[in-house]
Amino acid sequence: MEKERYELDTTALKAFAEACACSQVRKAARVITQFYDRCLQPTGLRMTQHTVLVVIALSEQETVMRLAEKLAMDRSALARALKPLESQGLVTVEAGSDRRTRVVRLTEQGRQALREAHPYWLQAQKQVMAHFGEQQTQALLAELKKVEALELLL
Repeated sequence: MEKERYELDTTALKAFAEACACSQVRKAARVITQFYDRCLQPTGLRMTQHTVLVVIALSEQETVMRLAEKLAMDRSALARALKPLESQGLVTVEAGSDRRTRVVRLTEQGRQALREAHPYWLQAQKQVMAHFGEQQTQALLAELKKVEALELLL
């Protein structure tokens, strides 16, 4: 593909700021993550950590590679996210069936952390539903599932 030169003027930049799907989704993700983080604050977990723990709990045990796929994360970013969870005793990360694989498991302490966090998450979820309405929230979730399907195009 031949590189074209574009001059970026204020109009083009405004169009980007208003219409870029990626930029708008990332901004919305930061805002809602901050909201859930505030709600989960008494538990000591951040929403990103909570999500990782939930996915691990649903899997019983999972390789880092498969877990990264389920979370749509880069393996190295997931490895960095697992370190504090491991040091807090919430998960274990051990050698898998061969030297290249690492298996992640939720500890009993991790299960307890999820049990303690659940009422806080539930309260955050109820507030989001109250703000947007149940029908609108369900529609948003359905649209976000479609966004996840973009991964198939890569």
